[in-house]
Amino acid sequence: MYTNQLQRIEHFLLVHDIEIIVYIVTVVAIVIFVYGLYRSYKRWFPEGGWPSFDHLTTRIKNLIVYGILQRKVIYKGFEGTMHLLIYIGFIILFIGTIIRAFEADITLKLMNIRILTGSPYLFFKLAMNIGGILAIIGIIIAFIRRFLFKSKYLPDTAIDYLILLDLLVIVITGFILDGISTIKYRYDWIGYWDPIGYWIASSLTWNDTLIAVYRVTWLTHMLLAVFSVALIPYTKLFHIIAGGIFNTFFSRLDHPSAFKHIPNIDEIVEKGGIPGSNQLKGFTWKQRMDYDACIKCARCTDNCPATLSEKPLSPMDLIITLRGIMDKGEYEAKLVPDLIEPDIIWSCVTCGSCVYQCPMLIHHVETITDIRRALLGEGENVPSELMQVSYNLMRYGNPLAYNPMERENFIRELIEETGVEIAEPGKEYDYIYWLGCNTSYDPNARPVAKALLKILSKAGLKVAILAEESCCGEPARRIGDELMFKELVKMNEEALKKYKFKKLLVNCPHGYNIFKHEYPLYGVNIKVIHHSQLLNELIVEGKIKPKKKVDLGRVTYHDPCYLGRWNSIYNEPRKVLGSALKNALIEMSRSKEKSLCCGAGGGHLFFELKRGIRIGKLRVEDIKAVNADIVAVACPFCNIMIKSEVPEEIKVLDIAEILVDALEE
Repeated sequence: MYTNQLQRIEHFLLVHDIEIIVYIVTVVAIVIFVYGLYRSYKRWFPEGGWPSFDHLTTRIKNLIVYGILQRKVIYKGFEGTMHLLIYIGFIILFIGTIIRAFEADITLKLMNIRILTGSPYLFFKLAMNIGGILAIIGIIIAFIRRFLFKSKYLPDTAIDYLILLDLLVIVITGFILDGISTIKYRYDWIGYWDPIGYWIASSLTWNDTLIAVYRVTWLTHMLLAVFSVALIPYTKLFHIIAGGIFNTFFSRLDHPSAFKHIPNIDEIVEKGGIPGSNQLKGFTWKQRMDYDACIKCARCTDNCPATLSEKPLSPMDLIITLRGIMDKGEYEAKLVPDLIEPDIIWSCVTCGSCVYQCPMLIHHVETITDIRRALLGEGENVPSELMQVSYNLMRYGNPLAYNPMERENFIRELIEETGVEIAEPGKEYDYIYWLGCNTSYDPNARPVAKALLKILSKAGLKVAILAEESCCGEPARRIGDELMFKELVKMNEEALKKYKFKKLLVNCPHGYNIFKHEYPLYGVNIKVIHHSQLLNELIVEGKIKPKKKVDLGRVTYHDPCYLGRWNSIYNEPRKVLGSALKNALIEMSRSKEKSLCCGAGGGHLFFELKRGIRIGKLRVEDIKAVNADIVAVACPFCNIMIKSEVPEEIKVLDIAEILVDALEE
């Protein structure tokens, strides 16, 4: 009975003309909204087409996990809490509004059936109160964040504040309407179920003026709500659809570190074209969708080592720039250097921090890699050192033009000191140990091979190394020389086919990633294992047993980007160190997923962008902050870069070098 009375007074407070206006406005808003979606479709598919709906189960799962459940948002502490409150609050309010509108305009008018009556109505009122309160708290936190705790790189424009204010006014006017509609009968029975509405009602007195206030407030509330939804495709709120729905559902299904390959690269080159693209029209529809999905939260930029070291790259700004170019319809405009500074593209170390941080699943690095491919193909706006890398790979088989005789000499050392054999066709091995370019040639990395082979010998494993070994191709792929990479893949496939082995062993995360995730893009599938994984397995299985705990003082471990963030290998190297060290490992503030790059990735081991400060120097500050005596590493790139930056009193050792010491009496 009480529900029916309340709904009658709500109807009385409105007039027929106002309802007609709202219906007309709603239709207009729907047209504006639908056109906005169509406009976005044309931005992503300027020449027509349609996205792929393959692997539907996986796509629905990604939509639920990353879009609906907000997996990459909720862990973000203060900011995550803020977003979650607003998100949950408005989800509740949106669902409640749909239910209320459905009853008022369909079931009640057409069928004279009430959905919200009795207990369901009470729960409905309570839910709407909870949703509104959560939304208001979240919006207030958002204002506080922008006023007091704003990230250095977070955009701070008038429109950002207007959107928050708009959302706040919508919720507050909704509560005012609730309070006025309740005041006529002062329903004491509904107090606990509608606390905000009852509190407002108890502080007001019923009169004719209040009816006019209700009508004006209702019209204001409805217009704001309707047009806020209508304008979503034209504002930053479009991330709700472009990112939270479309980009999560259509997210790339390949491993994130397996950057997009070019299956018809030979055909492109034969026709005089170039791989990659220096124009928007050459990118995939998914990449263009990425640009619209960006919410401008700055999490990518806040954690980008290039940005932090004062290089010109801001992943967020790059995505926003590309979106701006798309806004203008300049799909055939030359991006670099006309619209984007070349150093922005070459600042990236491909560490994946931006990709890991992005709640919208944007793959910034893939776009950068595509542009690099085009620049290298054009032969312009490329650092001369990187052009030399391509030449060195072609002529010497390694990126730094080392004389292959140096590797032969090192192989002889390994045979003499560790007893390792050269791989022979016909024989079977547990592992072929792929030394890689750095371990083969760089004095800083060579001790790792010796230590590792001594450990494997103690474990009784049958291991061999190759007499000749070309680069795995990782440097070529990261600087954008896709054609060279494909050639190296074919060459190495032919070389490895000659031998029988269970797995390919590498001590370089870059090699691990390239063999595991990127060779398969060209049809080459090789079982590969990183030395941190193998060493941990041997310890767990009891095939090697540390005989002592090594006292090296304060030891910290640096997570390599291509082992940790790209491949989620965090525990194995720590377990290896835990079995060998006397003292507990000291963690840096930026470790595991948040580890700061050493600065060597993306081709930066072979050239230096002389702007800002070296990324390695920033990482050394993290090391100094924990007063480390030893920095443990599991990557030759990190070994070389960190060793070049740390003061003399801090030593850099690979986990294999530490473990081999613990195995000796």
